[in-house]
Amino acid sequence: MGKLEKKVALITGAGSGIGKATAKKFADEGAQVVVQDFNKASAEEVSANLTGVGHFAMSGDVSNEQDMESVFSEIKKRCERLDVLVNNAGVSGGPEGLGSIKYESFMRMLEVHMGGTFICTQAALPLMTAGSSIVNLSSIAGLAGWGPVHYASAKGAILGFTRASSRELGGLGIRINAVAPGVVETPMTEDLDEALLAPLIMMSPLGRIGQADEIASTILYLACDDSSFVTGQWISPNGGLITI
Repeated sequence: MGKLEKKVALITGAGSGIGKATAKKFADEGAQVVVQDFNKASAEEVSANLTGVGHFAMSGDVSNEQDMESVFSEIKKRCERLDVLVNNAGVSGGPEGLGSIKYESFMRMLEVHMGGTFICTQAALPLMTAGSSIVNLSSIAGLAGWGPVHYASAKGAILGFTRASSRELGGLGIRINAVAPGVVETPMTEDLDEALLAPLIMMSPLGRIGQADEIASTILYLACDDSSFVTGQWISPNGGLITI
């Protein structure tokens, strides 16, 4: 029996990268996966190629309450419950420094990463019961303050949200944790300058960047009963780049 047998899981931003790898891993472990992505075609393609039955795709902007209301209404209609939520959707920012970032860009980063995490978590709660799990995607940037300030700030906010929420949700038997990956090979990082990547690879004890499937394995651990006594925590699979 799979680790998520007969569980219903929603993964946002699952059309590519870490979200796509997580959808595949969850399906392989027996879950019914709701594949959500801003890009409808990408979500449908991922859903169509998952093992098992009952999977379906939904599109929308995680920072738009009406879009997400439609997603969760459909989950309630089709599945009647939600056992696992993975708040993975995000956007990458440019290399702007603090002095040049526009306010609109700063707020958009917060809206998608932190706002989307809040909107989806709040909408999921009525469909969850004791034993349910929420996994939020932060980043090594949120732990160490690396990268553009708007991105690092948004990812850091997710860590605070995770800790604070765990105190409320624990009494309901719902666990909430975060994953803060290091540099991972995904469509969001493939355009990074080699001059930026090389020093990070040299600093890593493992001497390489991570793969999406490796992060998906960490997400699976926090989503399933293997981590039944873990809440309000974060795990940072980063190849030893930082240790906190």
